[in-house]
Amino acid sequence: MSDNYSKEDFEKIFNEKYEEKVPDFENHINIALIGKVSAGKSSLLNAIFECTRDNPIAKVGANSGVTTKVTPYKLDEQVLIIDCPGLDDVRKENSKETETFLESIDLGIFVVTGSADASQKANFEDLKNSSKKPIVVLNKIDEWDDLEESAYNSVIEQWKSVLGIDKIFGTCTKGFDPKLRKGARMDIRGVEEVREEIFNFLKTEKKEILLAKHLKSKESYAIGIIGTAIVAVAGEAFIPGSAAYITATQVVAITSLNYLYKGEVLSKSSALSLLPTFAGQSLGTTAFLWAKSFLPPTFVLDIAAAGIAVAITFAMLASVKWMFENEHSLNDKELLKQAFNKFTKISEELKDIKPEDLRDKKSVLMLLGRILTKNR
Repeated sequence: MSDNYSKEDFEKIFNEKYEEKVPDFENHINIALIGKVSAGKSSLLNAIFECTRDNPIAKVGANSGVTTKVTPYKLDEQVLIIDCPGLDDVRKENSKETETFLESIDLGIFVVTGSADASQKANFEDLKNSSKKPIVVLNKIDEWDDLEESAYNSVIEQWKSVLGIDKIFGTCTKGFDPKLRKGARMDIRGVEEVREEIFNFLKTEKKEILLAKHLKSKESYAIGIIGTAIVAVAGEAFIPGSAAYITATQVVAITSLNYLYKGEVLSKSSALSLLPTFAGQSLGTTAFLWAKSFLPPTFVLDIAAAGIAVAITFAMLASVKWMFENEHSLNDKELLKQAFNKFTKISEELKDIKPEDLRDKKSVLMLLGRILTKNR
């Protein structure tokens, strides 16, 4: 080991970067879902979580106005969603849980339908003043499908004016009613944009994974974890002592994937103990990365190290994702090795990525999605 870079240096940097990057799995999320009866709040909630008609989070009734009072959805001990016509209804509950909820509303989703209604201004102002991030959704936009586009645009502008906002999301969440005939198609529109807005906000609070673990389809979020790690290690390969930075990024990503799929917190030491399984399958490249991290910055070597770091990190995290998706335990080291070897070969599809290409994270995620979908 280099005279200028000791084992203690590695551990210090690794621990610092790990603590800086790892999500706070003990945090809490409170979401207020506000809107008049029959606004389609339950259907919207199901659509946000990508539920199927047969496996909803929120019950949708055939008769309008099924949810007429405060309805809590406690997804786990850390995630609480309250569906109600207004926050005053929550205040009337006067329970310890609702009091705590009202003191710390992270996200307020205000759901409206039809023509602009000035009477809802007060309810929205209450929500806006009580939550960190208010989002307004115009649901049931299918009622404008047979009209000129200008009619829909006019309603959007009217709602913006009435509520005093500059952004509103139009959605259709039709098809969650359990009494619909089996052949009836679902019509889900605009929900992806709402979901993205929600997760972008929760990311700023470092809470997004707490909600993501409740998504029925975890594919896109898992690809996001892998993509974020790949972009990070590509840059970290240029930092002196890069091995510590790269290792921290890989361990945090493994921990995050474990929480996403299993709903359990994997300890730092348990995640670290997996790395020798991967290192043993790529001794030459791992040794190069380790040795290179002790050398002064050299552009040619750094470029090579970035490519290797991207390939190894992809293979490592893709194999962990595959294990979870197929309900295998990470303790099955032989199967984990086989998966890693498979994804190491697949990682050759990433060899032509240039460092500048990795600056566009959206393009990276699209590429990963194509590669992983093709090689399932």
